[in-house]
Amino acid sequence: MSTTPERRAAGALLLGVLAPLLIMGMHPTGGDITRGGARLVMINHVVHGVALAAQPIVFLGLLGLWRSLRSDAATAALVFYAFGIVAILSAATLSGFVAPDLVSDRALLGYTYELNQGFAKVSVAAIGASLILWGVALWARRGFARLPAAAGAIIGAVLVLGVLTGWLNLSASGIVLVTLLQGVWIVLVAMHLLREGVNAGDV
Repeated sequence: MSTTPERRAAGALLLGVLAPLLIMGMHPTGGDITRGGARLVMINHVVHGVALAAQPIVFLGLLGLWRSLRSDAATAALVFYAFGIVAILSAATLSGFVAPDLVSDRALLGYTYELNQGFAKVSVAAIGASLILWGVALWARRGFARLPAAAGAIIGAVLVLGVLTGWLNLSASGIVLVTLLQGVWIVLVAMHLLREGVNAGDV
């Protein structure tokens, strides 16, 4: 039996969010990287490599969500999320694959950290705005869709305000928190898509 587009989108979302969450606890801190060691460098490469690989998978899942909604709010949400992905790709590349090579140069390492933080802030703010817009798009669907809609609006507002006010520190622990909050929303969206897929399969 063939799967519906909604089920495939849900699968992509779950894969894209669960893979980074499973290894996020291994994320080295800046102090770990400066102390060096081949094992820590390898762990750093793996953690950020998985995070990078997960981004297009999540985007595929959200593209499936957009196809099921096809509204102006959903289009804006997808655009903002794509903008956030571009920024997080830069942040993760700097942290995972540039910083480990600069441990002997404090000035360049510090500059790389500042670049990483700048891209991370842009990413979290853009993704937060995207979740708010997804919430608006989902709210019109009624039923179970109202749960991911409300979660998107609340989590998105927390992320945007956290970045704008400065209380959300985007260190390794802060990124873990952001990933967890975003993961909660993605799981709820995946459940919504699975329900949509069951209904489509019954038709």
